[in-house]
Amino acid sequence: MSTKHFIYFPSIDILRGFAALSVVVYHVIEHFDWKTYPAEGPLVWFRIGWMGVDLFFVISGFVIGLSAFSEIAKHGTTGFQRPFMMRRFARIVPLHYFTCLLFVALVLPQVLFEKFWPNLITHALFVHNLFPNFHGAINGPNWSLGTEMQFYVLIVLVAPWIRRTNFWAVLGTFLLVAWTWRYGCTLLLPTQAEHGVWKLFMMSTQLPGMLDEFVAGLLLAKLSRTERGALLMRSSPVWSIPLAATAVWFALTLYWPFAKYWDFPFMVIFYRTVLATACVLVVFSACTLNADWWLRLTAPLRYLGTISYGIYLWHLPVLLTLKDLPWLEPQRALPVVLILTVCLASVSWHFFEQPLMRRLEKNH
Repeated sequence: MSTKHFIYFPSIDILRGFAALSVVVYHVIEHFDWKTYPAEGPLVWFRIGWMGVDLFFVISGFVIGLSAFSEIAKHGTTGFQRPFMMRRFARIVPLHYFTCLLFVALVLPQVLFEKFWPNLITHALFVHNLFPNFHGAINGPNWSLGTEMQFYVLIVLVAPWIRRTNFWAVLGTFLLVAWTWRYGCTLLLPTQAEHGVWKLFMMSTQLPGMLDEFVAGLLLAKLSRTERGALLMRSSPVWSIPLAATAVWFALTLYWPFAKYWDFPFMVIFYRTVLATACVLVVFSACTLNADWWLRLTAPLRYLGTISYGIYLWHLPVLLTLKDLPWLEPQRALPVVLILTVCLASVSWHFFEQPLMRRLEKNH
């Protein structure tokens, strides 16, 4: 195993930006009940833009794996936890707290008078996703931050094991846990019950149920730290992009016949593994795109990836504020939501997120 430090793959930022924008457009379609939005062709992707979260989880597994392995190489298996978690807290916590505060103040002030303390505590501790009453209660998309933060805690516990254990043992362990968890959810939470689909979604997307997506990224990070893997990911293999495109096509083709996804237990149990496979092949392809001309051409797209966390957290407050305008049609709302969200994300990155991260780096 190589002991090289953290490797940066710039084209991953393109995927981050695309994933964030996919979620934004999906929510505009849903919240504005956009019935005339295209039902076929390339734009149909945004009707299932919730899959952007799945892409985020695969990317997170990859980037967090690289970060954890790098910290282990520098600080050892017993000393990496603190610097690893400090970096994660600096990246995730401040904007989460800030956007929750503004969401309550500007969009949902009734929270101040209804279950305020339970909401405050669960969101502050990143466990809001574990409780039906608080899952998505403040700035809905941040349910995934609970899963993400719990994944960081898991990495602190198992990263040394992942680093030294062979690929198939890690893969088999994570897949078995994810499939078992989702199978149990399909048994205990029938969709025919009241709020059944929502409850099944909530429970199946807890950390154990998403481990197949995280492990896809983790194993790619593990591969990248081997000599052969590093050479492969830097050599721009011509087959990587068509392979990824074929995997995505297969995953989406498999999804469409099951429009009522949650009514099919085998889809709930296994589909996210198929989706994770497609996503990790896309991530692998992005890692191979490092030519100077490509990086110059895609600089604006990579910037959207840099501010993607802000895009993800800012878009719903913007959307819900605009939704209060009864005359605003979805066709007109979409560009306004996108522009305002990107502007807020850019401002929060340059004047809030980045300065705090730099201060942490300076102090540690």
